[in-house]
Amino acid sequence: MKESKPKKSWLGLGAVGLFLLSKMKWLFVVLKLAKFGSLISIFVSLGAYALVYGWKFAGVIVYLIYVHEMGHLLAAKRKGVKTSKAIFIPFLGAFISMKEQPKDANTEAYLAYGGPLLGTIAFLPAIPLFIMTENPFWLMVITLGALLNLFNLMPVFPLDGGRIVGVISTKIWALGIIGMILYLFFHPNPLLILFLLFGIGKWWSDFRGEMNAFKRQVVIDSNRFAMEEFEKFTAAPFDERIAFINKWNAEADYMKRKLYRMNGWFIPVFEDKKKKEKYKTESEISIRSLLMDHILKIDTEPKETVLNFHKNKIKEQEEQLESERSYYVSDRKTKIVWGILYVGLAIFLIATSMYAGDLMDQYRSLLP
Repeated sequence: MKESKPKKSWLGLGAVGLFLLSKMKWLFVVLKLAKFGSLISIFVSLGAYALVYGWKFAGVIVYLIYVHEMGHLLAAKRKGVKTSKAIFIPFLGAFISMKEQPKDANTEAYLAYGGPLLGTIAFLPAIPLFIMTENPFWLMVITLGALLNLFNLMPVFPLDGGRIVGVISTKIWALGIIGMILYLFFHPNPLLILFLLFGIGKWWSDFRGEMNAFKRQVVIDSNRFAMEEFEKFTAAPFDERIAFINKWNAEADYMKRKLYRMNGWFIPVFEDKKKKEKYKTESEISIRSLLMDHILKIDTEPKETVLNFHKNKIKEQEEQLESERSYYVSDRKTKIVWGILYVGLAIFLIATSMYAGDLMDQYRSLLP
């Protein structure tokens, strides 16, 4: 069995892949729109891997990635979640995009687990084949399959592991991020840096969930205020309506002066109270400006149209608020089941990769 390329080659190829990912967006648009886009991307990846590592390696890696992605697609189909077809990206793997958000973290974990589960099953036949034949080719299949699926089980969003552990506890994301940072310190890799940035963003969003909930509640309260004020305005006699306009303008002017005195930037967590006050003030100014727009269009914009506009805004924010609050909520039994499934698969893949790694070292030692 030939010795694998140095790790630096992976760094360079990863950098090329990231460049293509950021600069050639048109390629992904074409692949998504093309009827055979998924099939085309498979052959493109197959050729790219073959040019660098040979056809045997290319066939194995594309096969393993393909089966892994099919695991996600099958899981999504079972749960009734619509997705795109798998699009392959040379030296970066493949991805599918969900056309709709799963209803909860339990469903998302199910979709995520399907990939590494089927991906693991994909290389299992290679174990008895290697035992019977001692052909290094099957050892390569075992090694690549174990490492590929083990990598995807890292508890960092958006990797499969990050999506799985979310149903157990989103606090595990922090541990995954710390682990990835430590690994990157000793083994720099542009692809892992990309995943790390995504993971930090998702963790921060979850960590700041209370602030996000506050912002949504402010929008809800502002739109309720607008509905109440607009109804009072339309119910008032014509000669009394000017008082409402003067009041809104006076309140907006006061809030603008108040906003001017506030700092433009606040330290997260430590100055949340000030940040909340600033956001609330900005929202109150905006809603009064919107009320003035309604008044200017009162002859052409029916009252019910205005009220429905604000009702829809309130409904949208309330639904988002409820979804965000309940998305990662699950009972103890669900957490335990997913914990066992996640840890069990991870242990099997770790043991398999170590077993295959030891055998590969033995084969290398026999090379001249």
